[in-house]
Amino acid sequence: MLCKEILTERKKKRRKNKKSVRYGGYWYPGFAYASNDTGGEGGGDGGGGESIYEDLDVGDQVEKFKDWAVKILKIEKPIKIDLSDDTEEAQGNHHTGGHIIGDDTIWVYAKNRNLVDILRTVFHELVHVRQGELGMVDKDDSYPGSPIEAQADILAGKFIKIYGKKHRNIFQ
Repeated sequence: MLCKEILTERKKKRRKNKKSVRYGGYWYPGFAYASNDTGGEGGGDGGGGESIYEDLDVGDQVEKFKDWAVKILKIEKPIKIDLSDDTEEAQGNHHTGGHIIGDDTIWVYAKNRNLVDILRTVFHELVHVRQGELGMVDKDDSYPGSPIEAQADILAGKFIKIYGKKHRNIFQ
């Protein structure tokens, strides 16, 4: 099937599914939703809705996901996840996750975020871990829209959907 035909088929399926929700933009972690819409409130990077941070054992869910993602990405060294509720860090540095190349810890802002958003950030940062292991990252390579950020965004988006097909509970 040609690309154009595939897109046409997807559009037909979406029209039939009236439960689907469209946000009118693309998700950029740490920068909110970007769209051409200039009115209203922004999408924010908190994922919206009520947080399930207190409702589920998020730490266990994140560890389970991390183990799966580490296998997918073939990460060589053990990694720790630091789930944080430090709003000042998130707002002050305009991010929901972070990793220093060579370090064994990933920092992830988890306060008032849906589980799927937290896991997507974890995967994004794990991609950076793997990029570091492969020597793909130089100083000053991490800026919005840079090749390493684009790769991390693409892979995180793809694999959170794959994981979500078997673990539907992450979408709450």
